[in-house]
Amino acid sequence: MRALLILMCLVLGACSSSPTGRAGREVGVGAQVAVARSDWRTIGTSVLGAPIEAAEFGSGPPRVLIVGGIHGDEREAAPAVEALRRHLVIFPPRARVVLIRDLNPDGTKAGTRGNAHGVDLNRNWPARSFQASLAHGSAALSEPEARVLHEQIEAFDPHLMIVLHSARGGPFVNFDGPAMELAHRFAAAARVSDHRWHVRPEMGYATPGSLGSYIGVDRGIPVLTIEFARGHEAGPAMLALMDGVTATLEGAAGLAK
Repeated sequence: MRALLILMCLVLGACSSSPTGRAGREVGVGAQVAVARSDWRTIGTSVLGAPIEAAEFGSGPPRVLIVGGIHGDEREAAPAVEALRRHLVIFPPRARVVLIRDLNPDGTKAGTRGNAHGVDLNRNWPARSFQASLAHGSAALSEPEARVLHEQIEAFDPHLMIVLHSARGGPFVNFDGPAMELAHRFAAAARVSDHRWHVRPEMGYATPGSLGSYIGVDRGIPVLTIEFARGHEAGPAMLALMDGVTATLEGAAGLAK
């Protein structure tokens, strides 16, 4: 059944982009509206003018913002992001979910951690810990990509953020703010696909000006940092992400109260 699910998410492109696909025919007009909203749409552009895209799913009190990638050299999440989009089309969540495809398209194309200015977009946030530098930016939110996400955060006002990365010590879940319970929910569900998933409360190094520091520590919004294993197999990672996100969305229902 799980193998069938991942196959559906990979090949049912017609169902995720057209209201005349099988999913739209079977569940009616409400699903057709959800499908239309789930198409990738441009919400801003990068330093070099590449589109930054997002899709939206579901309805319900909790608002969850998922960022599919920030570092251009951490592309293990890329196949999982598209699989997650299709999964959320087929199984609309009881939450309002915005999924940002890739915050750093220039870095992804170049295979670099930073954007086209060489700035780490995960250190460019107006956290109390921000430190101006060549690698972190001359000022918080100096980079257009960071400003695009900041605008989304301010407009969407999420109850929870999930950000996808990869690490040589992965897979694991790190968290900031009041997110410990949700981190354990994600890891427990992801372990069905890969027994290595676990919660790591501390990264083991300083992260000045990070998104987690700004959103989780300074603003008190739960943030999960999902660290895939570098060089992992795409199939298990897709299943782990879908299982983990599904469990986390169920657990996030109480955040909107």
